[in-house]
Amino acid sequence: MTKMKQLSRRQFGKRAALTLAVAGLSGSAFKCSSEKVTIYVQTITSFLREISGLLPAQAAFINKIIGIAADLDAAYQRGDFDNATTFLESLTTNISTLITNLGVGLSPQIKVALAIVGSTVRLIAVLLNRQATEDPRVAAIVGARTDPASERKKALIKSLADEQEIDKLFQASKP
Repeated sequence: MTKMKQLSRRQFGKRAALTLAVAGLSGSAFKCSSEKVTIYVQTITSFLREISGLLPAQAAFINKIIGIAADLDAAYQRGDFDNATTFLESLTTNISTLITNLGVGLSPQIKVALAIVGSTVRLIAVLLNRQATEDPRVAAIVGARTDPASERKKALIKSLADEQEIDKLFQASKP
């Protein structure tokens, strides 16, 4: 049995969290938030393409998720915060559906790739959450929206960007 196949849940969590931390640090080297989102979306789509190659029966659904990620990036690049959060919500839902559809018994390679995808979605949520509180223009847009759909999107972003959850993920990454 190879070392990769011997990963325990704890080891897997540590490696996924380490990936999150490294991706976050590499993204911080970029000055512009839009560049960060593009890098994060590229990370998501790269790993989804790898998974798609390993699971051809899921390729169509994975391609749909890749399209949603691209739409998120495009909306963000246009400065369309509201639609970007809608696409983030859709991305999160579809990734969760993919994981549910795949079930148990996945190879460690697929598990790690999905963990990286999920961690990178959290990075986007952290960025969006920070912008919603620090950028006056975005804060005004977010504050003006009080309809149920907007409140649901705000709650999703806060949940994904929750510091306690991210701290747990980070702590699990210690060797």
